[in-house]
Amino acid sequence: MALAALILSVLALILALRASSIAGRHAQAVEDVESDARRRIDNSREELDGELGTLREMVAMMADGQPLSGEMVREGRLWRDVLPTEAAELVTRGGVRIVDVRSPQETAGGVIPGAMLVPIDELEDRAREIPRDGKPTVVYCAGGGRSAAACEYLSREGWLGLMNLQGGISSWTGPTAAPS
Repeated sequence: MALAALILSVLALILALRASSIAGRHAQAVEDVESDARRRIDNSREELDGELGTLREMVAMMADGQPLSGEMVREGRLWRDVLPTEAAELVTRGGVRIVDVRSPQETAGGVIPGAMLVPIDELEDRAREIPRDGKPTVVYCAGGGRSAAACEYLSREGWLGLMNLQGGISSWTGPTAAPS
């Protein structure tokens, strides 16, 4: 009888340990789910704060009389595409900054006169070289894709007045010069 009680006690202990192990795994799973939910909520909050900041900046741009296209509003971006003809007019009139984000190999063939050369792969490290004064800034690359990405990055980091040259330097009809 004592042996049977001992065997039952050992079995009960094994079952209790097994139940405790299962409960621990469930508790860890619940903790993981809670942690993931907190992370997702924090990410959503940051994303919404960013979008709200973009909307506020768009309203400020409108209040200041700055051009704001429907495309900018629909896509939630603070920079706009600019046709080569408009970019050429801006360069001719002056008062516009030009940033070339092509590689040194690409710029060797010529740049828009006065362009700052900041290759896209160096942009994060060298962005501070581009003044943050709101001065209209035309950004260009070879075809318009990398410069659009550069405009997106710079606008997220607080630069205003950014314009992406549609079609890049390949669509440029204005003068070019050797890089300096």
